Amino acid sequence: MNNATYLILLLLCFYITAGICETPNGASLHGTCVDAENGQPIPDVLVRAAAEKLTQVYPDRKFEHATATAADGAFSLTIPNDPQTYYAFSLMALHPQYQAKRLRHEMSPGKSKYQLGKIALRRTLFLHGKVSGAKNVAGRVVSLRMHTKSADFFRAAAPIENAAKIDTTGNFHFTDLYPIEYTLTISQDGVIIAYVASINPQKQTQIAIRLPKMKTLRGRVVDTQGHPIAGAQVYATRHAETPHGHSARLATAQTNDVGNFQIQVLETEPRFLSLEISKKGYFSRIYEHVDIGKMPSIIPLEKGVTVKGRVALPRNLPSDAQFTVKVFPTDIRMEPNLNPLALHKPLLSRSFPVTASAFSISGLFAEKYTLYVVGDGISATGIDVNAAVNTEARFIIADQPLTTLQGQVLWADTEEPVPNAVVSRAWYPWELHPFDMSMTLDRFEVETDTHGKFKFSNLTEARYQLHIRAVHAVFEATTQRYQRARIHKQVAIPAAGTTYRIYLGKQDGTPFAK
Repeated sequence: MNNATYLILLLLCFYITAGICETPNGASLHGTCVDAENGQPIPDVLVRAAAEKLTQVYPDRKFEHATATAADGAFSLTIPNDPQTYYAFSLMALHPQYQAKRLRHEMSPGKSKYQLGKIALRRTLFLHGKVSGAKNVAGRVVSLRMHTKSADFFRAAAPIENAAKIDTTGNFHFTDLYPIEYTLTISQDGVIIAYVASINPQKQTQIAIRLPKMKTLRGRVVDTQGHPIAGAQVYATRHAETPHGHSARLATAQTNDVGNFQIQVLETEPRFLSLEISKKGYFSRIYEHVDIGKMPSIIPLEKGVTVKGRVALPRNLPSDAQFTVKVFPTDIRMEPNLNPLALHKPLLSRSFPVTASAFSISGLFAEKYTLYVVGDGISATGIDVNAAVNTEARFIIADQPLTTLQGQVLWADTEEPVPNAVVSRAWYPWELHPFDMSMTLDRFEVETDTHGKFKFSNLTEARYQLHIRAVHAVFEATTQRYQRARIHKQVAIPAAGTTYRIYLGKQDGTPFAK
């Protein structure tokens, strides 16, 4: 986080302090932020708090209450304190020169003041480097990119990428780093000339980098008849050595009028190097485990076929709307799925304006495909095509009405509504994008309202599966605390368009599971 960003956050904090933080009948949090090494108070620490609801499955997504520490490092802020609603609170301390710290405390009914004492913050780390191996390295850019370990809660506050320039003496310097692993690269004019797979500034504060050799890769790109292909893109990629590391595109090039290219590539072990050659209208060719000295000098690309079509869409669509044609292999089963890892994604996805009603998709093999027409206000409609023989435009009628899937979640023992339950619905492959990951599938879930009701709109008429997650809280007089249990249930919905009542609890046969 740079200083300008921090100042903006701090100003926002004072705005929030004057508004949201003034919670009547709330619990007050008090503490002091100090330096972990010398015990000195730290002013201007951004302190944010979130009150966790008893029935919330995702309890602390928002830190809506915030303040800043004074000159003596002390802070005080107020959060909601209704014992029938809130169970615990999380607190985050942020400062550009210190590592972010997160605390969590359970709340006690009737308690309105929490003394958190001294919160020790560790300073962010630094990394000093020296670059050699070339006569003039000044001005070249050194980049650090944080590894993707989900367990590193530092990612909530630390910048994902950092950059610095090499000075005239070959040195570079980074500050405000965290005790986690980074991938380091050095680039010049868009070409990466050095790559270090993993650096942890907690384990090494200084690093010496000698620039490795660059190798020249030459080749010629042609079609299946041996004719040169001009304007083909060539990409050289250095792949990560660990699951949490980062790949890096080392260099790019483009073929000239006679199909020739030349690209400077960082000396890399073949097992980490790949080469991709692509051109619109042709199938990309990817070479894995590239040994530059053994690459073929002639690289053929196969030209793809084109599928054309026309669509009949609903009449009430906005004039600026679009419809999307998604391409699947014919052997993909169009079944609903709740498993984030079972992603039957489309091979291609192309969007077109609804005012045109015609589409053209190029770059396909001469094989059989299933095309689906989808979009806002458009019920998913599929059609099978054989790209090898279908040269005429196919006509797809996609004007069927959409529907909703709605219901109410109730406790089986009391028939009381279940608020804040997370309802996830199964998705169909036609609802996915080629770039979808499991983290992007939260768009298929909603939370129940205070009446336990939920609703999914703009759906294609089909059967769905639901996964309901809820929290059941019971107050125990002996411990004077709430005991929370998580409950999961899956339900098969035969058809949308009907309001469903879904019961959770022991009487329903669903165990209370933590």
